[in-house]
Amino acid sequence: MTAEEMSPKFLTLQPGGAVGEFAFDCEIAAMLVSLPDDPSLYFDLGEPHLMVPLEHLVNARARERGIINANRHMLASANGRQEKRKPLTVRPLGNELWLVMDGNSTLLNARHSNWRAIPCSTK
Repeated sequence: MTAEEMSPKFLTLQPGGAVGEFAFDCEIAAMLVSLPDDPSLYFDLGEPHLMVPLEHLVNARARERGIINANRHMLASANGRQEKRKPLTVRPLGNELWLVMDGNSTLLNARHSNWRAIPCSTK
């Protein structure tokens, strides 16, 4: 099995605006700590939000440095060393899909950790 076949796939916005499938970078994945599927450890859930299944979310971008930094921030939040972040900001794309406007790197960490759903705001 090749590294490409072992990399989880996710939906992302392609140049030109089409939604396509993209493979998670194995080298980046190797640098990430897997995070327990408990959004209350990482997110301030005091504001209205939706729990959106990960398969309904489309990443607007994937930046290597952002993904690694998000992993560190999420671990620090879970350990009480920093404030929790607000839910991801999303907008509807149609066909039950949501485009992530803010929180792309956080979403990629959730994908890497095999979460089922993540808190999102439509503000």
